[in-house]
Amino acid sequence: MPNDQTITILGTKLDTLADILQLKPFVKNGKVKKKLLPISYKVIEAVHVICPDSFQCETLNCKPRSLQQITKARDIPSVILIKGFTIYENCPLLTGKCQDCKTLYLADHERAPMGNDLNRHVKVYLNSAKYLKVGQNIWVDQLFGNAVLCGMYSFHASTAAYTEFWSNAVWKMQLRTSLKISRRQIWQAFVQESIQSIASSFDLNLELEDGLTIDQITKQAFAILGEKGIIRAAENHACSECTQPYKSSSDHISFYDSAATVGID
Repeated sequence: MPNDQTITILGTKLDTLADILQLKPFVKNGKVKKKLLPISYKVIEAVHVICPDSFQCETLNCKPRSLQQITKARDIPSVILIKGFTIYENCPLLTGKCQDCKTLYLADHERAPMGNDLNRHVKVYLNSAKYLKVGQNIWVDQLFGNAVLCGMYSFHASTAAYTEFWSNAVWKMQLRTSLKISRRQIWQAFVQESIQSIASSFDLNLELEDGLTIDQITKQAFAILGEKGIIRAAENHACSECTQPYKSSSDHISFYDSAATVGID
């Protein structure tokens, strides 16, 4: 169609949309009805919902059936989501359940009964998870977890140091008084991001017993994914810089603390 007709049709649609959104400052006779206020991006920002990727049961011995939400709409919990370096509060957390095999589907893992024992469950860590749970009501995305991982490896930062960095650089800037990341949550992000990265390279979803502490998870994950301490990136590699002959004692033993004598010739 001609350009003039295209512009007319598009203008008509925009005018109708502005009327629906009550963004017209004038009435029909041309008089000013009200002054338009600045658009609040906080009001119109997207609502973040944390939910499982799957919408049907994926257990091999279970027929594909739709998952059901385990709680009623009024009881759906609200959590805090850290996406990159932005904090989102009151994010709905959805959990699906298969009514046949009783498997629970969450955003970061699946929880299924261990054999015929209904009191014990196996937890499957999903490599495809976009969000990770690091606290009672705190979830983070892959960008946050990767930042923690890179900070510790690239800058040799401890969990306490990264926690302090987060508090000073992000938390105070966003003026969030209801959320303060602790050292334990940074360690949770480091462990879970490490598990996901290493398990993805093996094309394996790590399966552990549910309810383990973070220390038990670390030990069992290393026993399964650690390859007995062998670093595959260094396999079949040797050079004069990284391979040195063994010495029972140092060539030079100083009786002075080098840190205490800095600047003294």
